[in-house]
Amino acid sequence: MQNNEPNIEIPSIFHCYDSKQPFERCIDCDKYLLEDDSEYFIEKAIKNYKGFKAQDVIFEYAICATCAEKMRKKISKESMEYIEAFFSNHVDINKRMEVMQNNPENPEAWMEHCLINGAMKSELEEFQLYAHCKGKHLELSTMPYMISGAALDEIAHILSDQTKDELDNFLNQHFGPPPELEELLPGKKRFVLV
Repeated sequence: MQNNEPNIEIPSIFHCYDSKQPFERCIDCDKYLLEDDSEYFIEKAIKNYKGFKAQDVIFEYAICATCAEKMRKKISKESMEYIEAFFSNHVDINKRMEVMQNNPENPEAWMEHCLINGAMKSELEEFQLYAHCKGKHLELSTMPYMISGAALDEIAHILSDQTKDELDNFLNQHFGPPPELEELLPGKKRFVLV
């Protein structure tokens, strides 16, 4: 059986900001990711500066499918139900399918508008990008997609405190300052991993 999906290399938008190369290792278990059968996910949080052509990567990482599943299991059942209902109620599946079908070999076009509220990426102050990868290529399923900061804030409000704590622990373990310094930082904002 032949696979009709285009074999698209991971675009540079999903490369590591510092090295400009594809992510090589899982952030959690350090597994090598660029072998052909290695499935993993990439998440990047980006901040745009209005009026300038500048942006910062707030955080970025790749996580193997095994570690992603372990992380998913830490999300409370209640939160998972809320997240699934939120996506079901807010994602226009027909519009999404149209964008994917009209741009089968250009997945960057799939990320021009927020999956949740349709906001244009170029107009957003903050957004997050998500990709599902296998070895050196994108897995084109529902990903890649982009979610605006405003939509992430909506999602954050429906999560249980337990889930927020788990997600915060993950981010703090890999990116953040020690909890005792966190309170001293102005404007600390939760980021939601979806």
